[in-house]
Amino acid sequence: MKCLKCDLKVWNRDVFGHLDIEKKRVLKEIEVLNNQDDGIEFGDQVRMKRLDLLGQLKVINKKCESLHRQKARTNWFVHGDANTRFYHIAIRWRRLKNEVKGVNVGGQWCEVPEVVRREAKMMFEERFTAKRDFGIGLDNVYFKSLSADDSMRIISTASEEEVKEAVWMCEGSKSPCPDAITSTLLNTIWRLLSMIS
Repeated sequence: MKCLKCDLKVWNRDVFGHLDIEKKRVLKEIEVLNNQDDGIEFGDQVRMKRLDLLGQLKVINKKCESLHRQKARTNWFVHGDANTRFYHIAIRWRRLKNEVKGVNVGGQWCEVPEVVRREAKMMFEERFTAKRDFGIGLDNVYFKSLSADDSMRIISTASEEEVKEAVWMCEGSKSPCPDAITSTLLNTIWRLLSMIS
């Protein structure tokens, strides 16, 4: 296992590289391109290079997040939900990730807590307030329905002739379950069953 661990470290370094170093390099190149701007419009070549660097940064961020998630899962397997430093860090990280820091109000970004709370409340009230008229009408929609005779036939008791006809229509080798009698045997003993009932 120790040899495998060493080989995996070498493979990881060769395939993925050092993500933190790579991320710093990409951010530095983006910063250099941004500083070159100086109010002048980007050329097509510079713009394409910048888009390529932003794509690389996005991929690196996804790899870093995946790696952190895997490490957190490993730590959770070891420590579980015990009252440890790891547990509280994980809770704090999840809260920060799920936190709503601001909202767009009238085309402007606002991070004032009272405004964020008010906008969130208004949004949920709009979504979940029941309205009397949903705008759905079924006036011209006709549903198929059973006639009164068919309805009565469904709830009425089946006659002996109907049961016999249903049994005779079944294939001979069929049975309701593996250890039940087959239709052929039922056809053979039908007269005996009808005399008993």
